[in-house]
Amino acid sequence: MTIAADVREKKKQTGFGHNVLTLSRPKLVKKARALIGVAVAATLVLSGCSSDPGSPADNGIAPSTGTGATGGLDYANATSDAELREILTNLSDVPDPYTLTGVTEVKRMNEVTPVVTDPTPQMPVELIDADGYEVTVTDTSRILALDLFGTYTKTLAGLGMRDRIIGRTVSSDEPSLKDVPLVTKGGHTINVEAVLSLKPTLMIVDHSVGPANAINQVRDAGVTVVVMEPKHTIDSIGEDIMNLAMVVGLPQAGKKLAEQAQKDLDADREAITKLVPDKPMRMAFLYARGTGGVFYILGEGSGAQDLIEGIGGIDLAAENNLAKASPANAEALAKLDPDVFIMMTEGLKSTGGIDGLLKRPGVAQTTAGKMRRIVAIPDGQSLAFGPDTGELLLRAAMAMYAPQDKQEQ
Repeated sequence: MTIAADVREKKKQTGFGHNVLTLSRPKLVKKARALIGVAVAATLVLSGCSSDPGSPADNGIAPSTGTGATGGLDYANATSDAELREILTNLSDVPDPYTLTGVTEVKRMNEVTPVVTDPTPQMPVELIDADGYEVTVTDTSRILALDLFGTYTKTLAGLGMRDRIIGRTVSSDEPSLKDVPLVTKGGHTINVEAVLSLKPTLMIVDHSVGPANAINQVRDAGVTVVVMEPKHTIDSIGEDIMNLAMVVGLPQAGKKLAEQAQKDLDADREAITKLVPDKPMRMAFLYARGTGGVFYILGEGSGAQDLIEGIGGIDLAAENNLAKASPANAEALAKLDPDVFIMMTEGLKSTGGIDGLLKRPGVAQTTAGKMRRIVAIPDGQSLAFGPDTGELLLRAAMAMYAPQDKQEQ
C-alpha cells in the first residue's frame, strides 16, 4: 500500500475532493486478493482456530536447558525495549545456542506506548481505498480495525486511539482489549451482524480477513469502510504506520510513531548482534493447527523470512525458494533439516506440544527435532510487523540464544 505520488493526477481522474489520499491503485487489487486467497484461505487461519491442546499443566512447552545455559537473567518482566537492551548489554555469559535443548516460549510483550494522548484527528479525510472506492472519513469515535495479524489495533494504540477500538479479531490479543468484543468467527471470518451491532463509525480492514462480500455488506449498511493494502514487511513498518495514521487524520502522530518504531527497531537489531553466533543458526517457521493436515513451512511472502533474519538466523524456506505456505511433509523437512523451529504458541499447543509435534512425519529426524529445539512466539505478535516489532525481535532473540532457566512469564 503506498500513497500515490500522483495525487494531483488522481484528482483530475476522479474529480474527488481537494485532498485525496490514494491507498492503492485499483488495478492491483485483484492480484493482492489472489495472493491472500492462496495462503490465507487455505492455511493461515492463525490464532483462534487451535484444537487438540497439549497438557493443561504445561501446554506441552518446557523450558530450555543445555550446557552453558544462562541463569539469573530476568528479562521476562522488562517493561521497555531500553530495559531489555540494558539487560543484554550487561550479559556476560552467552551460551552456545547449539548446545541448548527444549522449548522456549516468549510470553511477555509490552503494549505499544502511545506517542500522543487525547489525539484530535484532522477531519474529514478523503481517500481512494485499496478496492478503488472513494471514501470520506468524518468520524473516528468508534473504530473497528480488522486484520489477520492484529497490526492495526497495535498501531492505533500507538496513535493514542486505543479507547476508540470497539471490536477486534482474535489476533488483537492485547490485554487492554481483552474485554473488547470479537467480531470474527472461526478465526478471521467477519461476522457482519456482530459488526453492525456495535454501530461503528469507521471500519479499517484488508483482505487478510473477509470474505469480500462481508466487507461489502458492512459498506452497504452505511458504515464508512476503508480497505487497506499494507506491504507488511519489516522494511515497510514506517510506511504502513503512516498510511493508517493518515486514514484516521493523525499524520503528525503517525510520523512520530513511525520514527519511534524505526529507532527502537534499529537499536534492538543492533543489540541482537551480540547474541548471534559466528555460525548463524538455520531456522524454519512451522505453522500448525491441530493434529491434522494444517501443517506448513512458511515461505516467500509470509513474513517468516523477515522474522528469522531479524534475529540473525538463516531462513531455510527462503534459501530453498519455498512458497508462502508449503506442506511440512517428511521429505521437505529432511531437505531443510533446520537447527531450530520457530512456531506460534497456540499452534504448538494445538498439535500436542513438543511431544505431539515430534510424532509428525519427519520432525523427529531433523536436528531441531532431535534437540527438541523450538522457539514459540505469541500468535498475535509473531508476524504482525507493527510498531513493537523491535521488542518482538529482541525477545525472540533472547529466547533463542540466551533463554532463562525457567520459561518466560
